[in-house]
Amino acid sequence: MAFVLGGFAIYVSMIVADLKNQAAVFDLSKMEQMESASVILDRNGKIFGQIYVENRQTIPYDQIPHDLVNAVVAVEDAGFYQHHGYSLGGILRATLKNLTAGRVRQGASTITQQVARNSFALKGRTFRRKLVEIFLARRIEDNFNKQKIMELYLNRIYFGGGLYGAEAAARGYFGKPAREMTLEECATLAGLIKSPNRLSPWSDKAGSREARNYALTRMREQGFIDAVKCAEAQGRELVIGNRQNAQGQNYAVDYIRQQVINAVGWGRAMNEGFKIHTTIDGELQKIAEESLRTSLAKAELHPGYDHQTYAEYAARFKQAKSNGTASAQPAPDYLQGAVVGIDNETGGILVLVGGRDFEHNQYDRALQAKRPAGTAMLPFVYATAFEQGMYPGSLVEDSPLDNRAVMIGGMTGILGEWGPENADNRYEGAMTARQALAKSKNGATVRIGMDAGLDDVLQLCKNAGIRSTLRPYPATFLGTSEVTLTELALAYTIFPNGGWRATAPHILEKIEEKDGTVWNAQRETKKQSVIKPETAYEVHSCLVDALENGTGKTARQYSISR
Repeated sequence: MAFVLGGFAIYVSMIVADLKNQAAVFDLSKMEQMESASVILDRNGKIFGQIYVENRQTIPYDQIPHDLVNAVVAVEDAGFYQHHGYSLGGILRATLKNLTAGRVRQGASTITQQVARNSFALKGRTFRRKLVEIFLARRIEDNFNKQKIMELYLNRIYFGGGLYGAEAAARGYFGKPAREMTLEECATLAGLIKSPNRLSPWSDKAGSREARNYALTRMREQGFIDAVKCAEAQGRELVIGNRQNAQGQNYAVDYIRQQVINAVGWGRAMNEGFKIHTTIDGELQKIAEESLRTSLAKAELHPGYDHQTYAEYAARFKQAKSNGTASAQPAPDYLQGAVVGIDNETGGILVLVGGRDFEHNQYDRALQAKRPAGTAMLPFVYATAFEQGMYPGSLVEDSPLDNRAVMIGGMTGILGEWGPENADNRYEGAMTARQALAKSKNGATVRIGMDAGLDDVLQLCKNAGIRSTLRPYPATFLGTSEVTLTELALAYTIFPNGGWRATAPHILEKIEEKDGTVWNAQRETKKQSVIKPETAYEVHSCLVDALENGTGKTARQYSISR
């Protein structure tokens, strides 16, 4: 019997030694390293931006309010100041429940254990992982005092809404530094820790208030506050600030952030630093942003322009930021625009500009806004006709057309009377289809579209990648139906591509962890055939004529002059 007991003791001591050795591997000096930004790389491997998936600002212990410390102790670890890293009673209770369940269901983690788990790669819900966590917590207690452990905890812990650490949470939820938080605000943060996303006051204000009041009750029970203070704080309304804080972002970075979350999940995106390889061309992006700003600013200087200007709104917005009322500002009413550039062969997004200033307004006009396509719809009408046997050299008629066939601007008169296709609005009689497309002749285009068939034109547009609903009327030939800029850009790739397009536009190539593990990689481009190569070449050559001698001549000269 003594031999058996002695053997068991040796076995246990070996296990304990092994667990201690595992716990000893972790470098405690790294506990204060809380870098969380993900680096975004453009298609050339150059840094394009960063995503601060862990919105954190570390602060020293003396800037953390005592009410917050007390609230966290009351809710998370009542024996924090008595134990040496772990609670034996809590472990026994949790062990009993876990053995009954046959797996780890209850953790009984102290604050020190949570610091250990959040600081190092202690993932999974196994008994061995839990034991390593306990020994590591003991090491932390041996090397740091209680104040330092609490400081590390409150700088690292997640408080929901993308906010990490007490300082970011205080500024994000309440618009103030942590040291200025009230008792009820401190209790609110403490109440979030158990389920930060679900109880975030931005997503569930009632649930967050209930968690706050529970924290206040626990503080009263632990003697941190008296009954009067508890009742007063519980009776106050939960006041939070606006969630949007777009400073330092732009439309491309915001879209990339959304795609990263979709690819690897919210939890991973919010807790891991990645290298994000994208299709964006950083230099082209800068040029596009500058060109849009310059062109729209020039338009605002045009004689007779009597609308809000960017400069006027920017000045008011800056003042509002300084006095803390930026979130209450109305949406800008100045002139807007958008730019999308897509790699024809891959569908990769090279340029994405959704407006003039992301901080002013986050609505992405490149991806979300639907606007009438205008004469940009004409090539698809001609492509349909060319598919059916017409040629660029075929003669078409450019002459007055009864507007009842199209009804643009009115229901009587002739086409073009309410909106001429060009400044002098001259009809030129018989001309080739090539000339009609290059000059954007509306009358000829409507006749060609009606001969080709409305249903066939709409189907070709859908096959080309336009998913927005196009109205089944001849006016759609002239671009009166609304589409997104990105849809239109993808659809246009069929012409230089010889009739095919990528299945869908994309912006991510791959997402890497620090160890090189790839979480998402863009697979080989899938091709979708839309029109015959001959048709694509014919339309493409007509569009070249439009740039050199037709309606696009001014735009081409402008781009060359730049």
